[in-house]
Order: sequence, then structure tokens, then C-alpha cells
Amino acid sequence: MESKLFGCLEQQIIDVLWQENKPLKPLDVLKQLKGNYAYTTVMTVLKRMADKKVLTREMVGKAYVYSPVSNKEVYIKKSLKNLYGNLMNTYGELAISQFVDMVKNDREDMDLLKRFIDSSKKTK
Repeated sequence: MESKLFGCLEQQIIDVLWQENKPLKPLDVLKQLKGNYAYTTVMTVLKRMADKKVLTREMVGKAYVYSPVSNKEVYIKKSLKNLYGNLMNTYGELAISQFVDMVKNDREDMDLLKRFIDSSKKTK
């Protein structure tokens, strides 16, 4: 099971907007996308992302411009905190044990987890 915060086109769009760090018109976004997308498709996805409060949508002149509600790090931290919180509330110990089972097979990930745990102990 694969879990993503965004669909394929949504991810490309948000990456373009995070990279540009300024509001863009749909055509400006379209020009930077990988793949052959229709202008109307990009407009629709931008509007839906604005409806989901992932993007802001503002009329400038005769066109809408779009920008991310938050920067990449803030958005991902908030989304992961919600995801992990939901997993912990729903599955508790099972969620933790499965996470550890997944991490333990990669030495670098395990070392990173240990460092985070040790660091969190020091701040308490």
C-alpha cells in the first residue's frame, strides 16, 4: 500500500509552486510541468487544491494566481503529524511496532531513529 499526500499531478504542481516561491498563473505552472497536460486540467487541479486549502487563489488583473498556503517543510510536518496521530490513535502499539519493523532493516534509518529518540530524551 502506497500512501502519498498528493496525487501525481498535484505533487508536480505543488513542487513547482514551492520552487518558485511566488504566486503563479495556471499557464506559468503548466509550462514547468513534466508531461503533456491540458491547460484546463491544470486549472481544475489548481482550483481543487485551493478549495482544499492547500493553495491560495487570488484574482490579479483578469487571471487567478496560486501560491502554497505554507512552505514545504511546514506543510509536510503538519500533514505527517496528523497522519501519525491518526495511526497512533487508531492502532496504538501496532502502529509503533510496524514502524520499528520497517526501520530496523535499514541501518541508516535505525541510527537516525536512535538519534531522534536520544535527542528527545535530552529536551525533556
